[in-house]
Amino acid sequence: MIRLNEIRGLKYPDEFVTRYFFKEQFHQRRGRVLELGCGNGNNLMLFYQHGWDVVGIDINEQALDEAEHNFQGIGEEDTKWLFRQLDLGQGLPKIDGLFGSFDVVLMPSVLYYIPRSAMISCLARVFDLLAPGGSFFLRMRAIGDYRYGRGRQVERNGFVLEISETGEYGLINVFYHQYELVDMLREHLQAKMDSLKVLQLSFDNIQNDVLVTNQEVVIWGKV
Repeated sequence: MIRLNEIRGLKYPDEFVTRYFFKEQFHQRRGRVLELGCGNGNNLMLFYQHGWDVVGIDINEQALDEAEHNFQGIGEEDTKWLFRQLDLGQGLPKIDGLFGSFDVVLMPSVLYYIPRSAMISCLARVFDLLAPGGSFFLRMRAIGDYRYGRGRQVERNGFVLEISETGEYGLINVFYHQYELVDMLREHLQAKMDSLKVLQLSFDNIQNDVLVTNQEVVIWGKV
């Protein structure tokens, strides 16, 4: 079994993914989960170690290599894991491993790095991949975030960042109103409105000695 200091990349799952996992009682059952923008697999480890089969997608080859290392070290029995490289900015096409249906799809802190049109395409594809009554988790940046407007505007509320303190220079960031996200989930993911849990987050962080205020929206629910 891999030790904590042997894990490559992030050591722990997203705080709100963890809350979602236990509030939805996923620890009491098994299933199949897909994460868009899985990084080194830190969120998927939580599901995997509770007996879930996991599939992760990310554009970063190094992060996927770290995920492979970490999951090889966990060594759980009777559970499966699969990682694939994919640019979500081009949508979410059918690829090896994306077959059948998933009980949960995670989309934490990733879809604001792609154009709005690609984000909508991903939501529509996620609907196809989720089992009836399946659950989803979404975490997105809101209009009041520190990064908003700090770059070249390329679409509505979307900017190619021209700041270096957050480590995102040259990356597109698209920001959303809460009501806009709810509408998009209803239209493109066919989310059940009475199932939605919507949280507004505001917190400060120090990045490269700069105080950065993060404004985000977390939504989870069912289709």
